[in-house]
Amino acid sequence: MDIDKLVVGSNILDEVVMGLDPFRDGKLLVLSDTNTYGACGEIVIERLLDEGFHLKSFVFETGSSILLPDERSLGRALLEIEPDTSFILVVGSGVLNDIARIVSYRTGKRFAVVATAPSMDGYTSVGSSLIVGRTKTTYYSHYPCAIFADISVMKNAPMIMIQAGYGDVLGKLTALADWNLTRIVNNEYYCDTIAKLVQKGVDKCLASADGLPGRDEQSIRFLIDALILTGLSIGLAGVSRPASGTEHQLAHYWEIKAVEAGEEHALHGNAVGVGTVVTAMLYELVSEMLPENIEFPKADFVRSLLEKVGAFTSPKDLGISRELFVDSMLNAMNMKDKYTVLRFCAQQGKLEEFTDIITRRLYD
Repeated sequence: MDIDKLVVGSNILDEVVMGLDPFRDGKLLVLSDTNTYGACGEIVIERLLDEGFHLKSFVFETGSSILLPDERSLGRALLEIEPDTSFILVVGSGVLNDIARIVSYRTGKRFAVVATAPSMDGYTSVGSSLIVGRTKTTYYSHYPCAIFADISVMKNAPMIMIQAGYGDVLGKLTALADWNLTRIVNNEYYCDTIAKLVQKGVDKCLASADGLPGRDEQSIRFLIDALILTGLSIGLAGVSRPASGTEHQLAHYWEIKAVEAGEEHALHGNAVGVGTVVTAMLYELVSEMLPENIEFPKADFVRSLLEKVGAFTSPKDLGISRELFVDSMLNAMNMKDKYTVLRFCAQQGKLEEFTDIITRRLYD
């Protein structure tokens, strides 16, 4: 993986300066939005200027609106790149990273990230999730050359973003079950070492989750560690299996339908957390038909973990209608050629029956 530097700690501004030193002779474009500029972007920019860096800062004005990774935002970022721009530094989390990643890739310029929220596992991703033509699609790009995750900043992120990161971590519980399932059923590639690495990161995060509502630094540290580790596991495995399964299929389906309808949707990690509850319910219903040695979390256990941090636990909490939920259960598996417990249930001739049972439990 082409990531030269990864720093996680509190008050790491000195490390940011040292990490960017190889790009001192060029001109940096620093991207942020109204929120992340206030969180730490202004401080980072002032320090870099004091250290003699040449840079240009652009702040996406968000106001009461949500910054979207769409053609408008991408075009604006491209317009801010000048002929002498040599490097891109993004201060932010999910959407800003998606924008900076694809712009840096398409312009042939390297980029680094100053993370502002423990909200997703995409900091170490090579994909940018973009809205193009009112359709959400992942575009291949490249890794950041450096990631700086300052816990003293991330602990102050909006709680809904901390909950989203936590939901994304919980999603690994069912993603790993799906990966093991397809290993047994389809003899698909599986790495026990990577699976154990991910599980270890998840376990540490869950063990300290009581501290997340109070923004405890150690709890935030274990959360971002788990997110970074699972992101790295995708690069190690060469597939998204260690981090993404049925729970992500459902979350992506809900997000895509919202984008197509021009509606706002929940943060990705919050949708993944709910998708993990639903996936665990599905595993419980099909448990007697599963091959041996498939471990999966109980739905009540996942629900209790989400409730511990005040996160969403039901698709109704996300504003998912009953009709959309049923549609997602029956069709989310068709978005990509990825075998999960949804496909397994369909092959057993049980998906419609189980969908009806789960829908009644969640909506009646």
